[in-house]
Amino acid sequence: MKKPILCFDVDGTLRDNVNHQVSASTKKALQLLKKNGYKLLITSGRGVDSLRRTGLMDMEEWDGFVCNNGQTVLNKNQDILYQSFFQDQTVKDTLKVAKELGYAVVLKSDPRIITQESDEYVLESQRFFKSVIPEIGTYHGQDVSAMIVYGPKHYDYAPFFKIKGLKVLPGESTYADLTIEGVTKATGIQKLMSLYDIDEYIAFGDSLNDMDMFKEASLSIAMGQGNEQLKAIASYVTSSIDEDGIYQACVHFHLI
Repeated sequence: MKKPILCFDVDGTLRDNVNHQVSASTKKALQLLKKNGYKLLITSGRGVDSLRRTGLMDMEEWDGFVCNNGQTVLNKNQDILYQSFFQDQTVKDTLKVAKELGYAVVLKSDPRIITQESDEYVLESQRFFKSVIPEIGTYHGQDVSAMIVYGPKHYDYAPFFKIKGLKVLPGESTYADLTIEGVTKATGIQKLMSLYDIDEYIAFGDSLNDMDMFKEASLSIAMGQGNEQLKAIASYVTSSIDEDGIYQACVHFHLI
């Protein structure tokens, strides 16, 4: 029987949100997992461009990448296996609601753009992720694979839940990921499982955009400092990212 694929969220799971580093214990765990014959995936809300800037894609011999919460899937060679884009009307409806609320939206398009000047919510989120704020631009029907809207911390983003074709994933800072309804980290993982003819996976995560991934996993491991709703549905809650959470969980389940 083939071993399950191991799937790792990035921010708050592989990489901390203060120093934006991968700990020595996590690097050691990943190396031991590969040595033990496991296939490893990065499963992130980040787009390919954003993920590449972290340096993580070349840090380890990954077996695939699920980006934009499942909207973009890459194989181990970083070739696109799957990519989905929003319907035009969904983008327009999202931008209309955001404009009425005064919230900035990032469109993950080519090039990536933001709809207005950065405000306190954008800047706080940027510090949280150590990300790059794109240039201000306009939507004119270009392909958009995912979006981010920036609002107050702990805001419920209720007006956006009414938009057809949109899935709203409030984040751990001043933002929410906006993805295509029916496309998730779990559906992205399934595409790579099919590629490798593997029928189960183990998931590591810390935030609400990991919920769908956890629900389909044979084993789901939440980081100790993670979102309380996610921890409530996890198979196991490990120690925090600052307390060698990934390494401790791998030892606990005899993966390494």
